Amino acid sequence: MLRQQENNLPLLRFVALAGMDRLNHAVTTRHGGVSQGAFASLNLGQSCGDDPTAVAANLESLRESLGLTRLVWARQVHGTGLLAVDGHEAGLLGEADGLATDQPGVGLLIKQADCQAVVLAAPARGVVANLHIGWRGNVQNMARRGVEFLQERYGVDPGELWAGISPSLGPCCAEFVNHATELPQDFLRYRLWGDNFDLWQITMDQLCEAGVPMAQIEMSGMCTRCAGQFFSYRREGVTGRFGTVVALR
Repeated sequence: MLRQQENNLPLLRFVALAGMDRLNHAVTTRHGGVSQGAFASLNLGQSCGDDPTAVAANLESLRESLGLTRLVWARQVHGTGLLAVDGHEAGLLGEADGLATDQPGVGLLIKQADCQAVVLAAPARGVVANLHIGWRGNVQNMARRGVEFLQERYGVDPGELWAGISPSLGPCCAEFVNHATELPQDFLRYRLWGDNFDLWQITMDQLCEAGVPMAQIEMSGMCTRCAGQFFSYRREGVTGRFGTVVALR
């Protein structure tokens, strides 16, 4: 991923998506904000115990740094619901694990602390989406649901989609000691050693099976538990949330 700076805010960007003029996207780190203690410093999560004033300032800093008209997010519940942002919504929209829009200037934010954010973009058609995918989302095939939603709502062909899989829990740290009850039998092919599973490859395969060309999928390859630059629930327990944002220019 590309490492860049916007208004003193450290950001990461997918190489392929960064080269597309109509797209505006970024992955934040835990640095560059005003939160304190366990939430230092760019915590974007409003329900993890941080000072709400600090979180609001962090969110506004992110919006301004990316030059967005609005920033929207959902209460993520590890399901497969998606919301289309077609009006003048801003801030918290309701319960969902995916957001999509064809409106320029609207930043779709997924908040994370080990789960994946999966950016989907059809820049020529002017449509973007952002998906929240934890292991429960993998089990429910949220990747396929996101692709289908863009087909149904905006007429996007899967073959024109580009995707980016954000920093998240890597195979080095994705241990599931209860995998016999938590994961389906066919996920055993993604078991690497002991009780560790490759959730990145699961998402990659699910996107490909939904029709997204493999050559148009970029994986960050960055594990949030290993990399101290991100908030990680598995590493810290009480922690904040970093985020992945995508928007149309």
